[in-house]
Amino acid sequence: MNSYVGIDVSKDELVVHVLPAEQTSVFPNTASGLAGLVSWLGELQCQRVAFEASGGYERDLLDRLHQVGLAAVRLPAQRPRDLAKALGLKAKTDALDARVLALAAQLLPGASTSPVTAPMQELREWLQLRTALVQERDNHRRRIQQVRQPAVQAYLCTLIQGLQHRIAEVEQQLRRALEHCPVQINAAPGLGPILRATLAARLPELGQLDRRKIAGLVGLAPYNRDSGRWRGRRCIGGGRTDVRRVLYMATWAAIRARTPLAQTYQRMVAAGKPKKLAVTACMRKYLTMLNAMARDQTPWAPHGSTA
Repeated sequence: MNSYVGIDVSKDELVVHVLPAEQTSVFPNTASGLAGLVSWLGELQCQRVAFEASGGYERDLLDRLHQVGLAAVRLPAQRPRDLAKALGLKAKTDALDARVLALAAQLLPGASTSPVTAPMQELREWLQLRTALVQERDNHRRRIQQVRQPAVQAYLCTLIQGLQHRIAEVEQQLRRALEHCPVQINAAPGLGPILRATLAARLPELGQLDRRKIAGLVGLAPYNRDSGRWRGRRCIGGGRTDVRRVLYMATWAAIRARTPLAQTYQRMVAAGKPKKLAVTACMRKYLTMLNAMARDQTPWAPHGSTA
């Protein structure tokens, strides 16, 4: 009988639930605990193991499961929660979460998750650090507009200058880390080092999927909202918001550079489309071009790009 395993991961322990046997066990989230877990799972005909992304506490678990050849799926936290709501499960404990994850392993589709390589992990951590520094800098910039005391304003200016210096240092590290990443794309308008790093770290599937799947992965695929004769407005949603945020800024840079994306944007606005809709369409088109460039290792050729 095939078994489906859900693991609720925390800093200190791993709470495990197995279906259909309805077995539950707890292991410490340590090297010895992972060894015991793998040994225990080896006695089962384990079809699939599911767990949530938990701020990095799941990395050692994923590495160990991959080493022994067990199919492991790391799910976004929202998917098991939505499944629990659909099943009418309102209570929440670690044991219940593990059982919901076991149900997710059994019911929800999803490809196995591969461990992140050391160069890719380094790139991701530099990128996360830059994001945190930029957010802190922007918070101080907003704060300085509200204060009136010159001494406080001067102090905030010093903080902002220091953070700007740190951001520049981190961006230098990002450029170095990019040299060791497998995802390489030729030059294109709007494709700066931050977008390159974001695509390499957060969208390694670039160049491996068709244009519809890559757009859906980023959250740029419009979804139908129809019922009977009613036709709702198509909207995007979900996906990788961090990739979408950086791609938004890069798309505007490409539009301002008078690329064919500018023609698409102007044509849609002239036809009465909302500007937000027009720039979203340009983002999707830009992503399609980058996907084709990464797939075929070709230069920027917007008129001939397909995916």
